[in-house]
Amino acid sequence: MKIIKLLSALNKYSFWIAVFWTVFILYFSFKTPSAEPSFYFENADKVVHFTFYLGFVFLWFRYLISKKIRISKYLFFLFLSAVVLGVIIEILQGLLTTNRQADVWDAVANSFGALIGALISKRMIGKNL
Repeated sequence: MKIIKLLSALNKYSFWIAVFWTVFILYFSFKTPSAEPSFYFENADKVVHFTFYLGFVFLWFRYLISKKIRISKYLFFLFLSAVVLGVIIEILQGLLTTNRQADVWDAVANSFGALIGALISKRMIGKNL
């Protein structure tokens, strides 16, 4: 629980944490997958996609709040940006890589993660505005 409070706290590194998470998503979206994952269960990749985009929305939301931007106007735009990013990455995986494929269900998991990230952000951080 302490890590959640730490992550939701506003600080001067909010921008760099959000940028790092975005680069993290991009890197692992195009990296050659390991032959044998260290853990596996059915739909494990969907959980990863969900988590990536939940974090994306949450961390960028946190940054915008640290800049005192009226986030209520921009929360939907942030959610939509995450969905568009996820769809573009899926398309590019199908077009530009030989070791990855575009998957509609990955895009759905990305979008659902972004939606839950927006709802959690609004509830956890937004109520303190």
